[in-house]
Amino acid sequence: MDDNSRKPRKEKTIKQKIASAQMRLNRLKTKEKSLSKSAETRLKIILGAEVAKALGCKVEDVDKEFVLGMLLQASKINAEAKARIRLRGKRFLEDMIGRQE
Repeated sequence: MDDNSRKPRKEKTIKQKIASAQMRLNRLKTKEKSLSKSAETRLKIILGAEVAKALGCKVEDVDKEFVLGMLLQASKINAEAKARIRLRGKRFLEDMIGRQE
């Protein structure tokens, strides 16, 4: 086959270019969604590990009912008490060795 026997490549129409760009955009949006989902999952795993560490047990041994009950109870305390508790939690996290954010 020589070069003269090949068909010349046709220029894409504007509609074809738009369709290609839309497909690329959709792929990028899907990838972004997947990455943000992975980041969210990672944060949830870290939070679970930090809760277990605060309770002094393994993640699988966390008393979920107790933890949820405490969180629900926390909504009933005043702003000053919440600030003290938040500061205590902050100090705990700062003292945690090998903590990832």
